[in-house]
Amino acid sequence: VRGQAPFRNVYLTGIVRDKLGRKMSKSLGNSPDPLQLIETYGADGVRVGMLLCSPAGNDLMFDEAYCEQGRNFANKVWNAFRLVKGWEVNDALPCPNVIAISWFASRFNQALAEIEDNFNQYRLSEALMTIYKLVWDDFCAWYLEMVKPAYQQPIDGETYTQTLGFFEDILKLLHPFMPFITEELWHDDIFGERDLYDCCIVAKMPESGEIISQAVNDMEVVKQLIAEIRNIRNIKKISPKEALPLAIKTNSGIDYQMYQSIICKLGNISGIEFAANKAAGATSFLVQTDEFF
Repeated sequence: VRGQAPFRNVYLTGIVRDKLGRKMSKSLGNSPDPLQLIETYGADGVRVGMLLCSPAGNDLMFDEAYCEQGRNFANKVWNAFRLVKGWEVNDALPCPNVIAISWFASRFNQALAEIEDNFNQYRLSEALMTIYKLVWDDFCAWYLEMVKPAYQQPIDGETYTQTLGFFEDILKLLHPFMPFITEELWHDDIFGERDLYDCCIVAKMPESGEIISQAVNDMEVVKQLIAEIRNIRNIKKISPKEALPLAIKTNSGIDYQMYQSIICKLGNISGIEFAANKAAGATSFLVQTDEFF
């Protein structure tokens, strides 16, 4: 009627096969009941599971384990939300998390650029995997651990506001893949009053912002450092509750003093010294070109 093409692009999916590569059929009995999968793993879990095994242009090698992974991911998002919702806020406190906030903002924008590029190339599975890693690793495993207050202590207002903003943007990214949990969380009063039409499904997607590459790259080194400290604790059977001294012999341009509070908090470090020589009698390790004792 309008004389216009209704659409210009068509997305063709591959055939859904079982993990052995066989086409699903009733005669083989290898075709799961979708409603039973939803009952077991949740609708969002099944959606994520299907998309995780859906490389663009290829057949889908379906394995129920992907749905379990999707359910676990939904639980991760829910538990992160419960953590943030449980924080007590004190607006009078200064913000000690400027570095962590700046890093995650850059990391989010970096991931957003990758996600948009994947969408442009119809690589839906890759877009989801980038979001998955952003949420599970960068946001939950690192950012929230960096900023969360000590047990039964309040959080400052600036960190809380920034964290809620990050969480809202994450819900927007997740919504096409996990519409049910994201819409449920979107309307929680933690984000303030929303009117009837302020829904996640029509919320504007986040826009790319500034990416401070050095902040992202330096934090990757800091994360490796913390992982090495934790690894040494495991090898030496040292309790995570026992604070350890750390000496650093820097050969790179990274300013570890900027990240001192994060290293001490996540590595349970009692103090950091900067040494010109190897510390005698200490366990040593390298992270890139820098030496740690």
